[in-house]
Amino acid sequence: MARQERAEQTRRRIVEAAAAEFAEHGYDGTSLHRIVRSAGVTMGALTFHFPSKSALADAVQEAGTTATREVMRHSAPVPGLQGVLDEVLTLADALRTTQCIRAAARLTREGHAADHGWYGTWVPGLREALERAWREERLDGGLTPLAAASLLSHVLLGVEAAVTAPQALRSVTGDGPEEGLAQALKALGALLVSSSAAAPGDG
Repeated sequence: MARQERAEQTRRRIVEAAAAEFAEHGYDGTSLHRIVRSAGVTMGALTFHFPSKSALADAVQEAGTTATREVMRHSAPVPGLQGVLDEVLTLADALRTTQCIRAAARLTREGHAADHGWYGTWVPGLREALERAWREERLDGGLTPLAAASLLSHVLLGVEAAVTAPQALRSVTGDGPEEGLAQALKALGALLVSSSAAAPGDG
């Protein structure tokens, strides 16, 4: 195996181990020693690739945003509002199952990301999709696409936090994060459609 290929594999193992740590413990709670043990490398190998914890967090953030773009690129939603809600469910499932995405979301929430961090990866596209749905389905009812995008962003923020403690949520609601989100989005879709139909001046 070529030296460059070995170095790339080592770097990838470090980023994967770091993603698991950041997703579970956050930036401040992450230990470089745990990352080294989990990745099966030396501290020297870690610092060779990443001279600081901040640099490692940046690499995890980049891996998470890249994975998020891939998830959204390969999703094939139906048109309109239902398609937008399906995309949110797809992203929520990726949060639940993909550590680097969950780590990127948590690092952004904790303020360890440049610019808009993980949210900048998908919120603009969500807003554009909502604006299209509003035009195509003539939605109104007092809720704007911008407000709906903000609401869904906060919902996903809650999903990211709830994934770290699913049993705590289940003990209160009886559902895990994925079931609760599906029900919440179904209710939101029904609310938007019904409020739009009842809005004065339609037709």
